[in-house]
Amino acid sequence: MRWLGIDGGGTKTACSVYDENLDRLDRTVLTTCHYAQVGLDGMERVLRDGIAWAQTSGHLDDAFGIGLSLCGYGEDARADAAIRDIVAALAGQNPYALVNDVEAAWAAGLDMADGIALIAGTGSIAYGVCRGRTMRCGGWDYEIGDEGSGGWMGKELLRAFTRQADGRDARGPLYELVRRELDLHDDFDIIPFARRAIADRTRIAALSRLVTDAAGAGDASAHAIMAAAAREEADMARAIVEGIFDDAGGTVGTIPVALIGGTFNAGELILEPLRAALPATCRLVAPAHEPDLGAVLILRARMERTA
Repeated sequence: MRWLGIDGGGTKTACSVYDENLDRLDRTVLTTCHYAQVGLDGMERVLRDGIAWAQTSGHLDDAFGIGLSLCGYGEDARADAAIRDIVAALAGQNPYALVNDVEAAWAAGLDMADGIALIAGTGSIAYGVCRGRTMRCGGWDYEIGDEGSGGWMGKELLRAFTRQADGRDARGPLYELVRRELDLHDDFDIIPFARRAIADRTRIAALSRLVTDAAGAGDASAHAIMAAAAREEADMARAIVEGIFDDAGGTVGTIPVALIGGTFNAGELILEPLRAALPATCRLVAPAHEPDLGAVLILRARMERTA
C-alpha cells in the first residue's frame, strides 16, 4: 500500500506521498489548515486540496492510506467532532489515522520508540511515551501558553525592543534590527504595529528570527530570550520525565529527546542553554523522520495490529 501523509501545522500544511517502503515520492506545501486560523471550512478546503493533489500526482494506487496530523486537534471537544466528520468524509473508503501533530511528531521523531518529542515552531508542545504510557505537556496555545515557541519569542522580542527604546535595558543590535524590520520611523510606532499584528501568531512568530540574528550579534536581551526559551522547553520535558519515566533519576542520557520545529534552527544559541536546563537523564537527538511521515507510521502500526 502507498501512503499520503498530511502534517497540518500553525504555519503550513505539508503533504507527502510515500511508497510501500515509506520512501517519499513527492511533496507539496499548502497554507495552514489550523481551524483556529482558517475556520473549519478553511481547514476542509486545504485538506481537500492536499488529497486532490496526491490523487493527481500519479504516485498513488486507487486505495491508499492517509495519515493526518493536525495542530489543534484534541483540544476542543466540539471542534474535534467536526474535524473527525470532515476527515472521515474526505478519506472515503481509504484507511486513515487522525492525530494531534505532537503525537505524529513523536512517531516520526523517534520512529515510534520510547522518548520525548519536543516541538518549538510557531507554537510549542511536548509528548512522551514510556512503556505504553503517554503524556502531553504544554501546547496551551498562543494567547496564554506556547512558551519557548516562535510566537512566544516574537512577543518577547517586541517587549525587549520597548525596554531598549526607553533605556530600561542597554541598546544592542536588537533595537536596530526591529526598527529596520518593521520600518519604524518612531519607536512608538511599535504600538500600532502590535495592535494590528499581535493576534496573528504566524506574523509574530516570523519575528523570532530577529532574536536569533540579534543573539548572534551579541545582544544581551536576545541571549536572555534564548535562555528563557530553553528553560521553558526544558520544563516541558522535565514534567514528562517525572510523570511517566520510572528511571527519572537514573542513568545519564537514557531518554532521547527529539527536537522538532524552526526554533531549533538557531543552533547552539538555543541548544547550549537547552542542554544545560534539561534533566541529566535526557539527551538531544535529531528526528528520525520528517514530520509528514508521523501519522502514516501510526496508521501503519494500527493496521498491522488488526491484520
